[in-house]
Amino acid sequence: MSEAEVRASAAPEELAAGASAAPEEAAVAADEVQTTATVQTSAAPAEPPSRPGVPAVAGVREELGADELLALLAAVFPPGTPCRHWCACLDTIGPLAGGLPSDLAGWSDGRAWGARAEVRWQQATDGRYGALYLADGETLPAGFAALDADLRAVPSEDAAGLYLWGTRRDDGRYHTTRLPRPLEYPGLGASGREPRVPYRVLWGADGVVRFVRLALVEEG
Repeated sequence: MSEAEVRASAAPEELAAGASAAPEEAAVAADEVQTTATVQTSAAPAEPPSRPGVPAVAGVREELGADELLALLAAVFPPGTPCRHWCACLDTIGPLAGGLPSDLAGWSDGRAWGARAEVRWQQATDGRYGALYLADGETLPAGFAALDADLRAVPSEDAAGLYLWGTRRDDGRYHTTRLPRPLEYPGLGASGREPRVPYRVLWGADGVVRFVRLALVEEG
């Protein structure tokens, strides 16, 4: 018999089996495609580009007494931690000195900073202090309220740092026409004509600068 006659004489059940095989294979193939599509769809989304810098925090605390503020500074900058400070009042800026202040009497404002943190303070009319804390890390000191979330600290692009007031003269001090007396920066250990301080920029999640804090050379 010819091949055509053999095909024509096939049993009905064989034809039925052959007819039902094609849709079943198609169904299996469709299931495989659907499974593949599901796997591709359910794959973990690509991670967003990492933001530069390290995690950082910013917080504020009010109603601190002088002793409480000094204790806070000692906790943020324990003994042996390199740090700098300066204090000021309405018409005077004290010397930029190494270490922490031992007494706040006579000063209404100030800041202390190290490689990883800065604390700024200002005295209110009732004699108590408000403090701003800026630092690397993810934890604020006790009693501080967060000012922003998801901050990142990035070293300044200008490696030389922020300019300070004054120009160095032959007497070793820094003079500016804005102030009635020379300025002193013994804590910097610098002899350059124009004093500068390194700094870090704290960026928000939206790419906007939130804060700028002072730093130390050791940080870079």
